[in-house]
Amino acid sequence: MPPHEPSAFPKNLPDPKLPPAVEIDEILTSIQHSHSFYYKVMNLEVWALVETLDGLFPGAWGQFMTNRQLAVKQFLERDRVPNSPVDAGDARDKSDDRRQKEEARSQESERSRKKQEEE
Repeated sequence: MPPHEPSAFPKNLPDPKLPPAVEIDEILTSIQHSHSFYYKVMNLEVWALVETLDGLFPGAWGQFMTNRQLAVKQFLERDRVPNSPVDAGDARDKSDDRRQKEEARSQESERSRKKQEEE
């Protein structure tokens, strides 16, 4: 949640009674706009950080996303089997094994396709 923005709330709200429905709608609209603006600014700041990081260290964002994907896989693996710790090397080995198996399958299917074309 964004921090309290005083501009989103009118200063002249009466304490004991509720404001009319029109004022409530205006207040809700201003809150929604302030939240929307807050998230847009956050997205802009993240984008600026990514651009700066990639400018200083080319490929850093890609590496970060690769590491993040690995961390998510580890998290899901730990969530699936709650009492077994997952080591980063294990998760990387598993993903490497899967990739190698997929490559082997694609090479095998390519060989069989070529063999069929020759016959």
